[in-house]
Amino acid sequence: MIKQYPLDVQNYPFSVRETVQIRFNDLDGYGHANNSSMQSFFDLGRAAYMTRVMGPSFYKEPQTLLVVSYTTDFMRQVFLEDDIEVRAAVYRIGTRSLNLLMALVDRRTGQTCAVSDSVMSGYDKRTCKSMPIPQQWREAIAKIEGREL
Repeated sequence: MIKQYPLDVQNYPFSVRETVQIRFNDLDGYGHANNSSMQSFFDLGRAAYMTRVMGPSFYKEPQTLLVVSYTTDFMRQVFLEDDIEVRAAVYRIGTRSLNLLMALVDRRTGQTCAVSDSVMSGYDKRTCKSMPIPQQWREAIAKIEGREL
C-alpha cells in the first residue's frame, strides 16, 4: 500500500515520464536494483523534468535548482528485466524552493516500485546563495503541470 502523498501517486497524470534503462551495475548480489541505483533513476527523472520544462541549457545557466532534501519510499524490488519509467511532477512552489514528486513505475503492470519527494532550492551560481524562484520558472512549471501552483 502506498502511503499518503500530496498527490495520488498511483493515478496522477504525471507531466513528465522518462524510461529508465537498468544496467548490470545497478544490481546487487540478489539481482535487484540497489537503493543507490534507484536514487540515480530519480535523478534521471529530475533532469528530464527540468530539461523539458526549462530547456536543454537550464543547467548551464547561472541560476539553477539544487536538491536540498529528499525522501524515498521503496514499495517493491526492481529487477534487470523490468520495464520501468520515472514519472515526475512539481506539486508545490514556495518563495525559494519547490517540491518535485517522482514515482518509479513498472510500465507493464502499472505497479509503483518507489516514490521520492524532493525539495529543490533556487540557487545563483554567481553569488553561491539561494535565490527566489523566478516568475518565468513558475510560469513554465504551471504550463507543463496544467495548473497554477
